[in-house]
Amino acid sequence: MQLLNANTQQNASTASTLQIPRMLPLKQVMHYTALSSTTIYEMLSEKSDRYDPTFPVQVKLSRGRVAWVESEVADWIESKMADRIH
Repeated sequence: MQLLNANTQQNASTASTLQIPRMLPLKQVMHYTALSSTTIYEMLSEKSDRYDPTFPVQVKLSRGRVAWVESEVADWIESKMADRIH
């Protein structure tokens, strides 16, 4: 019985330290980046003149639904801010 309690406590501890990334829908990415949806998708397309390989790629969540990882969008914004200084 003690072993069961130890495993339960370990699983609870692991679950409490698990960091689930926040996912941003397109509208929020547009808001945070001040870019239009057209520009965002052009930045993701290698065929576009606006292609930016540093822009975060969306994650397909389900059929017809994508989102961006918040920390990746934040990192991209921070890199743009750093570029203006250097």
